[in-house]
Amino acid sequence: MNPSEPVDPIERKAADWVMKHRQGRLGPAEQAAYGRWLAADPRHAAAARRIDHAWRASAVLRQGYVRPPRPPRARGPLAWLQAGWRRPWACTGALSAVAVACWLWLAPPFWVQGLGADYQTGYGEVRHVTLDDGSQVEMGSRTLLSVNYDGQRRTVRLQRGEAVFTPSPVGEKEPRPFTVVTPGATITARGTRYLVGVDKDERSGWVAVLQHSVEINLVSHSLDDASASAVLQQGDSLRFGPHEGLKPLAQSPEELASWQQGKIVLRRQSLAEAAEQLGRYRPGMTVVRGDALRRLPVSAVARLDHVDDALRQLAGQAHARVLDVPGFLIIY
Repeated sequence: MNPSEPVDPIERKAADWVMKHRQGRLGPAEQAAYGRWLAADPRHAAAARRIDHAWRASAVLRQGYVRPPRPPRARGPLAWLQAGWRRPWACTGALSAVAVACWLWLAPPFWVQGLGADYQTGYGEVRHVTLDDGSQVEMGSRTLLSVNYDGQRRTVRLQRGEAVFTPSPVGEKEPRPFTVVTPGATITARGTRYLVGVDKDERSGWVAVLQHSVEINLVSHSLDDASASAVLQQGDSLRFGPHEGLKPLAQSPEELASWQQGKIVLRRQSLAEAAEQLGRYRPGMTVVRGDALRRLPVSAVARLDHVDDALRQLAGQAHARVLDVPGFLIIY
């Protein structure tokens, strides 16, 4: 899976634009550039709306805040920490403004999308769903799923997370094909059982065939048609993305679907990739600091009921330290 970044680049760029706009720092040329950026990708406009919402929410909370008397200045190497503890909790309004702004900034990509999903799972949750046609779906952690059946086809949209699909087979009673649609690819079953996952960037992901075969086609790409589609047989697994196309994965379908048995198999993955994969099973952000550390290979079989312990063991393999604070687990 892709390395985990503290803030998505689109979110960071949206925050920069919204801040300048709200502060009146955009001239005519920059206003036009901002408009072009918003129109270039639906994700840009969505991110800008979230950041603007956070800005307005924090502004409302700040209106009721009255600054308390300034305490005597603390001295010494830990002065900043001592000063923080001396401040009375009357400043809760300001702290709440920051908390709400950060929550609206970092959480919405999953929270907002979940409002329109037919099925969703929380951190570490595995959920079994039976669809109207009898098809079976096993949803992994932090997964969003929507169902759209009509007279011509059976379409299931996987927006985030991962799931194992066992479609009701096509036949006389059910002639409609079964297709899983992700933001980056469509995967059509051929009487099969298979795993589909979507990365945090939503345009890339992975497919693994547990039984029979599937056909995959990239949605948006700059590749030739031969490089953007494939038929996968039982035992095949690959990554897909708009730039890298379709690339085989070293992990077997059984290893990729091991979360169904309450574990994750990590085989010679970079520490950043492993941390991102395990981070989907715990609340808060999981961050690996330092390019060299992020690239170090690690291997493990991690239990999903002890994810934090598994992350500490991986950090030990890399001779790294772990800082666990509310909302963050940082390996450095």
